[in-house]
Parts: sequence; structure tokens; C-alpha cells
Amino acid sequence: MSTDRMRCRVADARVRSDQRETLEDLIYKLFERRHHDYVAGQEKDWLTMELIQSLRRESEIYREELSTQTHGPLPFALGYFRLHGDTLRLTTDEVPANVEGRTLVRFLSEFLEPGARLWFGGEEGSGWEIRGRDELRSLPDAQADLSSQKN
Repeated sequence: MSTDRMRCRVADARVRSDQRETLEDLIYKLFERRHHDYVAGQEKDWLTMELIQSLRRESEIYREELSTQTHGPLPFALGYFRLHGDTLRLTTDEVPANVEGRTLVRFLSEFLEPGARLWFGGEEGSGWEIRGRDELRSLPDAQADLSSQKN
């Protein structure tokens, strides 16, 4: 995992009621593993494999589209979110940048209702709106969308 961080914003991120418990468990698991990069040697290899297998068990999109049995992105940024009622919210303005924003949004699309929007990076960043499970729409101007949220 890189120590690099990226700015993140989220809007209208309502959790699918049938996925709330699973998402809550994944958030907690990835929060606990946020220091994964500091583990060394064979233990790190074993922990990586165990985490990939756990993500594959919990997420159809991760299993079918984002990973193999032994390799896949580790979305540690998820550990920087929290559930508040039926809404997914950030606990910070920046998240680990070890996974591309689009990949994280694809993963989250299994757990969030259509209409959720997430942006990564600063003014020149990228944003996506979730339209359905593994269906995203690129947002043309992240800064314009963020400004409209304030009004």
C-alpha cells in the first residue's frame, strides 16, 4: 500500500438496505488492516491472500470483475468511511491512494443505491455517479459538481 493519499468527496451515498451489514463489516475489516504495508515477509503475503479471499467472499463484483483468487486491489480507502444511518460518509478528506478512484467506486456500486457520487483528487480530479451495480457514469467536472452541492 502506498503512503500517498488522495482527496475524496462523497454525496448522496445511500446504502442498499440488503447490503448494510456486509458493508459495515468490510469497512471495519479494512480499517483494521490500514497498516498492512508495515507487515513484512511471508506474514504479509499470507495476510494479503486472506484479505483478498475475504473480499471475494463478500463482494460479487470484486470476485467476478476486480480480482483473481490470489490477486486483487486492496481498497483500504473503504476503512476511512463510516455508516451513519443509511448513508456512507467519510471520516476524513483524504484516503489512501493505493487503489484508483474508479475501481473503488465500482466496488462500492454493489453496496450503494444508484445516484451516489464520489470524487477523487482535487479540482482536476475525477468523479463518478453510481447508476447500478458496476454501472458508472463519469462526472464531467468534479469542481462544478462540488460547487453545486454547496448551493
